[in-house]
Amino acid sequence: MLSTLIPYPQLPSLPLIDDSLAIHPFGVLVATGILVGSWLTIRRGKVLGLDEEKVKNMIFWSLLTGFLLSHFSDVLIYQKHPTTGALLRALADPRSGLSSMGGFAGAVLGLFVWCRRNGERVMPYADSLAYGLATGWFFGRMGCYVAHDHPGELMATSDPLYFLGVDYPCPATHCAPKGSSLLHFGSEFRRHDMGFEEALFAATLAGGYLLWGTIKPRLGVFVASIATLYGPIRFALDRLRVRDGIGADPRTLGLTPAQYAAIAVTLIGLGLWVYVFTRPAEQPAATTVATVAPGAASADSAKPDGVDAPADGTES
Repeated sequence: MLSTLIPYPQLPSLPLIDDSLAIHPFGVLVATGILVGSWLTIRRGKVLGLDEEKVKNMIFWSLLTGFLLSHFSDVLIYQKHPTTGALLRALADPRSGLSSMGGFAGAVLGLFVWCRRNGERVMPYADSLAYGLATGWFFGRMGCYVAHDHPGELMATSDPLYFLGVDYPCPATHCAPKGSSLLHFGSEFRRHDMGFEEALFAATLAGGYLLWGTIKPRLGVFVASIATLYGPIRFALDRLRVRDGIGADPRTLGLTPAQYAAIAVTLIGLGLWVYVFTRPAEQPAATTVATVAPGAASADSAKPDGVDAPADGTES
């Protein structure tokens, strides 16, 4: 039953001019994640009473700083370049690599700076962004899965996570396509795949957020929970990452850069939970009361005492 479960994608790119300009499956999935995540962020922002144009503007700056820091941190931390010229060329080439933790840090930086420059409270926008990020992250990590960006160690049949392994067609961390099918099935070489396993986490988190959003959670729970959940899971998954060959990350004292970042993310998440539960719950925003001409009766004045008109406002 466990002989063939999760296939090894062999999806080709679609050249537009030549190999230097092509549509890649990874790019399509990342773009889908950005679009869907942005839509969910805007929708959550409306629930919290945020202006739609301001939310869109915040998303733009968070994405811009997120991609810039994601690229620069990957080149500077994960890559080795023999000369300064090679390093500068890699920094100038956006295709040379992206770091997820760098992207998170950049997005938070863009969000924080944008809120400060525009006089907006950080938490409502941060919570909206975290709400959309969960679903967007699922598509992004599926892109990593089809591109085989994060291979893990080979698995033994006794591995408790054997059923989650991806069936590679060769013993290497990256394999040439085997046959003409778009998906390779066969358990000759089953590996952990960080992209696929993290996509499962993101899908679970996104589904939980969609349900959680219907019961009016306290402001800040989405950003606090994504940090406290993702930090430990990323730390654990990087323990399974391949240590040699293509896809291996540098290690310091046995830990990858992402594991050190995961510790920081977890601590930040715990601090956010303290912030969320030590502040009073948000109250609905006050509604605008229209001026009534003298002698005219309002609809509310005809109501019995203790009955209020419905008010639009933010959720707590």
